[in-house]
Amino acid sequence: MASDASRQDSSRSSDRVSAKSARAGVGGLLKGLVQHPIIVSRVVLTKVRSDPVRVAQAAADTLPPKLRPIVGSVAWPAARRARRAVRKFGMRVVKGPWNEAKEHWDAGRVSEAAAVLEAHTKYPFVKRRAAYYRGELAAISPDPIPPGPKVAILSRVPNRVLHVVTNALPYTQAGYTVRTHRIVTSQKAAGIDPHVVTSWGWPMLQGHADAAPYDEIDGIPYHRLLPEPHREMPFETQGRIIRGADRVTKLTAELRPQVLHAATDHRNGSIAHAVRDRTGTPFVYEVRGFLEETWASRDPKRIGSQRHVLQREREAFLMREADAVVTLAETMAAEIVERGVPREKIHLAPNAVDDSLLTAHYDGASFRRAYGIGDDEIVVGSVSSIVAYEGFATLLRAAALLRDQRAPVRVLIVGDGTERPNLLELVEELGLSTAILPGRVGPDEALQAQDAIDIFACPREDLRVCRLVTPLKPVEAMALGKPVVLSDLPALSELVGSDGAGMLVPAGDPAELAKAIAGLRDDPAKRAEMGEAGRAEVAAKRTWSRVAETYQALYRSLAE
Repeated sequence: MASDASRQDSSRSSDRVSAKSARAGVGGLLKGLVQHPIIVSRVVLTKVRSDPVRVAQAAADTLPPKLRPIVGSVAWPAARRARRAVRKFGMRVVKGPWNEAKEHWDAGRVSEAAAVLEAHTKYPFVKRRAAYYRGELAAISPDPIPPGPKVAILSRVPNRVLHVVTNALPYTQAGYTVRTHRIVTSQKAAGIDPHVVTSWGWPMLQGHADAAPYDEIDGIPYHRLLPEPHREMPFETQGRIIRGADRVTKLTAELRPQVLHAATDHRNGSIAHAVRDRTGTPFVYEVRGFLEETWASRDPKRIGSQRHVLQREREAFLMREADAVVTLAETMAAEIVERGVPREKIHLAPNAVDDSLLTAHYDGASFRRAYGIGDDEIVVGSVSSIVAYEGFATLLRAAALLRDQRAPVRVLIVGDGTERPNLLELVEELGLSTAILPGRVGPDEALQAQDAIDIFACPREDLRVCRLVTPLKPVEAMALGKPVVLSDLPALSELVGSDGAGMLVPAGDPAELAKAIAGLRDDPAKRAEMGEAGRAEVAAKRTWSRVAETYQALYRSLAE
């Protein structure tokens, strides 16, 4: 079957990417060991203690294919024996409580998870896990960061802002990191002096041992809070944000910014809140999403759990405490108002694109040829993280209906995520040989894929998180002049405005989605008209140069 071939090709491609990444990772580890021998040794030791099997497998993956089975036959069993030697006796006693604690944790009952393990903390691995649960709970409870000494900043650098974020380019390529970089580059072009600081320990704790404490990307200073050689290495959130608050306070005293700008989630917000208390620097809280709602959306039993409620309350507290709040859309602003923030305190900085994208041309034709898509075939699809709430199963079922109605389309879903294996199974179940799921691609190839698509689909599920949060990829598609078909949810309907820039269909309804696609499939003039309307909508409201103007006015008002 064609779908089998696609799956095999995708699997080989993923293997090549994984192997290349693994080899690069070892190169970075060796380089980092030379640069930061004490820190890297402690990071590796921590990871070996945590999961020796995974470490051994990662090491074997960096070897040439012919050597992997030989080394694997030695390294992996040895690693498993090492882990069993540590845990064998203890797990006989605590297996039941361990599993019970994990069930509580997965359901958001954090206190119960820690309490179940308390009676067994004589075993080191149980003690560590219980401490981890307590630290995660403390991070979303009131006052997670103790007060620190006051730091006087007598003069501040005009127009300087320090962005406090979780992670960043080039080590993490994701919507979050791309948005950060687009914001700061557009701010720099507008005359602002932006600096970025990432969370404590990142990216070294994620395996990038050769990371430097300072880097410049496109002229933007990026500061990294790497672990200190001779200090304890916290492994849970509270410990890390306490360490982060101390380091960001020091950095703030050195840089003397006029404003701190923290992007969700609460970890960055709590650090900015603590640093404001210590240095008197105003802070903006940018709400890019409601991550507690995203987490709860994955399992209904999580809704209303201790973790869900406490994290929601922590986020609301930070929104109320911030000197100003920035968010992406009116739907999100309305939710923030519901959490007790005055509307006049909230500023919109929507998902946007570079102005150049409005006139850019990418080689979608070569992407189509590479995947065997004919010039006359209509391609419907998306470039996105592949998670359940994106609703791509609905798109596949709609494509199967169109095939049965003798109005076939090619489906192209580019990206990776937890839902991709399920979608590949659904492709086989439906016998949908016209579907292509190539997996993760690089940024340039992702734009080629966008250009290769004739009709961009965003069939998100009707979940609370999807009703609240606007995605970026449909905005990019609109900027490229692609017609978009989206679920009729508040956050998505806001994207297309009221001038025919997109079509809205009921969420989770393959028949209605198929009907909308069929109408566009057979009407190239309508596709072109809708694409131009979308491009105009983006040009008017959703370019980074316009968003930079919003930030500039906001910072100026806080610095007065």
